Amino acid sequence: MKRGFPDTIPMDLLRCLFCLFLSRVGDCQFVRWIRNTDLNNPANWDRGNLPCGNDRMIIPDDSPVVYMQINTTIQELVVPMSGEIIFGSWAGLGFTNNPDHSAACLDSGSDITFNASHPAQWVDPTNWCPVATEIGPCEPRPLLDTERVPCAMDHVIFPTGSSYYVDLGSNLDIQVNTIKVSGKAYSSSTFRDFLSTENGRNIFTQPNSGPRSTVTINRRRCTDQTGCICGNDKGMLYTTLCSIQKNRCARPACTMPFIPVGHCCPVCGGMLNLTYGTGFNFNTLKTSIQRNFLDNKVEYQSVQYIVSKRSDGKVQMVLMDRDGVTSSKVATNIMADITADIRGGGMKYALVSASLQTSTAGSHHGPWSPSAHTGGQPSMSRGSVAGITIGCLIGLLLLAGAGFLFHRHTKTSEGSGFSARMFDTFNRFTASSRGNTQEPMPPSVGFRWDSHDSGLASIGGGSSQGFENPTYGITPMQHVKSMEMEVRSDVMTENQPIDYGFDNPLYDSVHQESLFTDPATVENPQLPTVMTLGDQGQDKVTSDTEA
Repeated sequence: MKRGFPDTIPMDLLRCLFCLFLSRVGDCQFVRWIRNTDLNNPANWDRGNLPCGNDRMIIPDDSPVVYMQINTTIQELVVPMSGEIIFGSWAGLGFTNNPDHSAACLDSGSDITFNASHPAQWVDPTNWCPVATEIGPCEPRPLLDTERVPCAMDHVIFPTGSSYYVDLGSNLDIQVNTIKVSGKAYSSSTFRDFLSTENGRNIFTQPNSGPRSTVTINRRRCTDQTGCICGNDKGMLYTTLCSIQKNRCARPACTMPFIPVGHCCPVCGGMLNLTYGTGFNFNTLKTSIQRNFLDNKVEYQSVQYIVSKRSDGKVQMVLMDRDGVTSSKVATNIMADITADIRGGGMKYALVSASLQTSTAGSHHGPWSPSAHTGGQPSMSRGSVAGITIGCLIGLLLLAGAGFLFHRHTKTSEGSGFSARMFDTFNRFTASSRGNTQEPMPPSVGFRWDSHDSGLASIGGGSSQGFENPTYGITPMQHVKSMEMEVRSDVMTENQPIDYGFDNPLYDSVHQESLFTDPATVENPQLPTVMTLGDQGQDKVTSDTEA
């Protein structure tokens, strides 16, 4: 044997080399269907275990094709009239009445029913798992919900040695790179022909309503160094997928979760939306961030790191963990590094803009803005904005209703006490502004606009009679009325008797000194006084004797 490459290259090695050119992210992406209708699958039986000893095995009428690859004994087998059982190469089935005393068959001798009688949905992420090779084990990779079902650049595998019952859905545009069912590969046309055969109809059932979804097999490797688009983050496929996945969403442990594009459930952490320029390489960005910020760091082991190219052409980087605290910190550090590179010309990542959103600090737009760790302020959620808007609308409606009631009240209750209190407050305010701080106002004064007296206002008090305010000029309150709003002719006539005068409401008693003149000029303070307005607008007080 010559030195160098061996004479024969293992098939697994060829697959791995082939994978370097076929995936949307540069890694080989095989996606394998994990649901089947095998008899040797414990999940396909209503008791959760395989049939035992002298069990009575029942296969319902609506069951699909059943594949059997086990050696077992049963008491009785009940099959549907049009059912089908495929026996594998090493399968064996015997019948006995002897009970099975093994630890897993304590309830043997009873009926056990095959329950995989309903097709599993293609767009359900729980029916798929990513694998490195066709026959390799499932790998726990962090993926968006739309990346957990076959993407446009994925290789779809339905393993050999099993039977399947799949619902492709209705009116969906399914795009895959390659597809292989039980070891046979198909193109778009041959797969369409296969669906019309009896075997194809048994595996890929016809939907209850509407036309069956179309499956396009691209058979095209990914050569775009900026990354290949999955394509499941838009349209009817995304809507149908999330209608299934949203029922499984766990309650986030952070106060401001977000939903990345291509995901169905809110997550806690940080998300960067990146716009690339000339010379950008998807794998370079992904591996550089992984190596510089996450690898060999024990405190970041719980952070899940997902980089994908969206259907709108932007690159999305998602970092998430349970409460989002650690992943938000990492996302902030990555944002700072990317921003520094953008300001320096983008020689490291070839990015032209970036924005950051975290579950602890809301949204930040680039090339750089402060985050929760640099003094940024959190933005309000949509629910908070909606609540504030609704509250403002309710407040405006209440104010409008109050204004309407007030307007109606003022029109219907003329001369009411409420209007009088408003007028009293207005007089106090105007008197204070004029500097007459020592002049008290008449208590319990009421007024109304009298339509019979040319619109002049009428005022009335409790037990005291009104007067013309000497601190003002010509007052509009010319006609004073009583509590019952009736004009008293003995008080409001043009020629008032000066012999008796009236009780001035500004005084608590007749013995109180005047506020408008020197008390020394009053000769007989025990008699009632009359206050008149002089020709020059000055106050003049005379006693009843002088009059």
